[in-house]
Amino acid sequence: MAASTSVAQEFYKVRNEWAGIDDIQSWKLAIWVAQFHDVDIIDKFMETERLPIGVFNDIFFRFDTEYKGDHTAFEQQLWKEFEEWFIKPQDAKYDMYLALKNEGLLLHDFVPDTKLVPTFGNLLKELVRFRRCIDGLDKHTHFCLYFPPGRPDTAPLSGWFTKKLEEGIPSEIRLATIDFAEKRKVVVTNRKVLPLVAELRPVLDMPAAIDNEMSKGGGSYDTVSTDARYRNQIRIVMNTTIKKDEPLLTREVNTLLLLSRQLNTPSTATATLLIAAQAYFSIGSSDNCKMYTEEALSKAAKLMEAGDASGYPTWKACMMLKGALLMGARKRKESMAVYEQLALTATEHGDAFFMMEGYRLCGHLHYEMRAYEQAFETLLLSITAGSYLEREVRRQSTFLQAAYLALLVGKKIRTPQELEPVKEQLASWLGNDWESLLQEEGVVKAKARQKRKRFAL
Repeated sequence: MAASTSVAQEFYKVRNEWAGIDDIQSWKLAIWVAQFHDVDIIDKFMETERLPIGVFNDIFFRFDTEYKGDHTAFEQQLWKEFEEWFIKPQDAKYDMYLALKNEGLLLHDFVPDTKLVPTFGNLLKELVRFRRCIDGLDKHTHFCLYFPPGRPDTAPLSGWFTKKLEEGIPSEIRLATIDFAEKRKVVVTNRKVLPLVAELRPVLDMPAAIDNEMSKGGGSYDTVSTDARYRNQIRIVMNTTIKKDEPLLTREVNTLLLLSRQLNTPSTATATLLIAAQAYFSIGSSDNCKMYTEEALSKAAKLMEAGDASGYPTWKACMMLKGALLMGARKRKESMAVYEQLALTATEHGDAFFMMEGYRLCGHLHYEMRAYEQAFETLLLSITAGSYLEREVRRQSTFLQAAYLALLVGKKIRTPQELEPVKEQLASWLGNDWESLLQEEGVVKAKARQKRKRFAL
């Protein structure tokens, strides 16, 4: 660990990285390629640029809509989020419209044209029109639209960003996002639009920086802000899992739970239980993992019933964890019930990606049990759910594993003629190279049975 490394230094490294592309006019999409532990400081930089203290001339906006694999639904939600900037109060600290108005920089009020079809293309046109309402902007001052990274298990956005670049981004607009270096979700390979992409790869050492900050003043770190201490405690819990020391992990988890209670928000309480469950899962402590998973599921279900948007994402993560625990305990039938419930609830939420995952995992378990008829039918449900995702998502996701296993099982119980419609559908959903896609190493592994000793018959 570098003793001189500080959070401020790492922040300025991020700022300097952005400075390297800020004056370049050719790019339209900036992708921060970051390690998991560096994502937070980059996000904080992007957030800082939304504030008056931001140092760059571009005006930054943030879109928090989660991408679930459906381009149309995603753009409709982006449009809705855009409208909400102007029709409901926001945290004044981040209300760019209010700030511009208070500073007297608006030439006249702006109201979105709600008669337009809610597409991203129309959203960009409205943003260009909004920009014209602002006094004193030169041609080099852009609207920079920031798309946070979300969770690592969300559907990849490569295809959507590529399509938007192909359609064209107005000269007044830029896009930016953060991608996980360990699990890329935004990879643009289209040669036509590749020159429009700027990848940023800052070399940071955030674990060392935060550890150094905590070492100051007897180990306290940002004692004024409970929220900051809570977020830092999450890092401590995750770092503790590496040591595989359960008593130490329990002590740190209890501290995290205490900070969570001080924050006193239902969504934070639920998310904290999930973090605890994942931490214990990572060190192999099944009993503690199960306890916290069940608590988190109960609270997440209540949030869902209350219409809280934070409930479902936590609930589905808990269900995936619960299913894995049951598989590890050799309880295949109970695990199947969990994954089936996941698929059904995902259907209610219009979440095609987790509909596909739930049925895929059920189908794999049927295959493990040699229930080939049920496996085939369930895997067909999985790829049918996956058909609602964009083609780029299907080609880069576990859709390929579901399709491979469906054909593998189908050959055991169906004639070649009966499988022909499935193959034709796969060609439609994946493209003419579908057979070579399914033969890739990672897909072929989908057929591998787990060792029998892991399961009870």
